[in-house]
Amino acid sequence: MIKGVTKGFRYKMHIVKKHFPIEVKINKDSIQIGRFLGERNVKIVKLLEGVSCQKNDKNGEEFWFDGNDIEKVALTCSHVFQSCTVHDKDRRKFLDGIYVNEKTTVEK
Repeated sequence: MIKGVTKGFRYKMHIVKKHFPIEVKINKDSIQIGRFLGERNVKIVKLLEGVSCQKNDKNGEEFWFDGNDIEKVALTCSHVFQSCTVHDKDRRKFLDGIYVNEKTTVEK
């Protein structure tokens, strides 16, 4: 709890695109995920209250989720992960998706 108040929590998520490109647009209160496995529909994941998302400047395929409440940051990342899971195909072959890469704290 002290780390969340003084520093804040940061989850880093990475886009893995082996077969098809994945388009991600970051809005103020939501994230739009398009072209996952070649699908035309756009998946919208709403950010929970107190969670912000930004794109890494050095790596365009990495996103940072920041917030003071670790449960809300983790829940937002799990919603993003669950929206990009492979259902009807072999998961060992189709590794496309958005995965949590690192869990750290950030000084604000």
